[in-house]
Amino acid sequence: MNLQAWLPYEAAMRAYHRGQHDATIVVYDDYERDEAPLSYFFREPEQFPPLELTALEHCRGRVLDVGAGSGCHSLALQQRGLSVTAIEISSGLVDILRQRGVRDAREATWMDLNPDEPFDTVFMMMNGLGLAETLAGLDRFFEQARRLVRPDGQILADSTDVRVRMDPEAGRTGTLRRPDGRYIGELHFQLEFEGQKGPPFGQLYVDPETLHRKASAGGWGYEMLLEPDEYGHYLVRLMP
Repeated sequence: MNLQAWLPYEAAMRAYHRGQHDATIVVYDDYERDEAPLSYFFREPEQFPPLELTALEHCRGRVLDVGAGSGCHSLALQQRGLSVTAIEISSGLVDILRQRGVRDAREATWMDLNPDEPFDTVFMMMNGLGLAETLAGLDRFFEQARRLVRPDGQILADSTDVRVRMDPEAGRTGTLRRPDGRYIGELHFQLEFEGQKGPPFGQLYVDPETLHRKASAGGWGYEMLLEPDEYGHYLVRLMP
């Protein structure tokens, strides 16, 4: 994971946390330029969409919150009495987590964690599987992530089938490939805050059928918890 690519996100998060509550971050991808209010990343449980509420209900045991952001999910899980480890890739984001009350916040990627301390639940919301960047990266994730999860544990993750709304022509034809040969959900992103633009980075959005096939090939069980909505957004449980 390229830390430089995420520096505008860190700067925006720090600005909001310091009181700049009208802060927005600009997100560029293969389809559009979008301005996202930072308030969304600091939302309270009553503002969680149904998919996130369903994911929280399925959490159990020791939980790893991957890419915890402001800690909104970690704090909700703590309030439910669960033990939560929240990880982020920069010290600035970890400071925010700790200041907001997350008890165990660490500067780490999922690959840095001790395999001798596996988790009951690995929680990967807001397109957490995007960290794989490509389908080949998703194969590597399934190979390596097993060490983080207890044999009877689970990964809870959401993703989006971009053919539903982002690429309706691909949805009409059912194609999974772009003209340049890339998988349809292998996107390029770039973040900008107050004129600071980071380098491009990859993000993977994977359709349910491809995710099911990749999980099965990697020796993981697959359960659809919420079917794709009108935007193609869905929730799954993955079991080693």
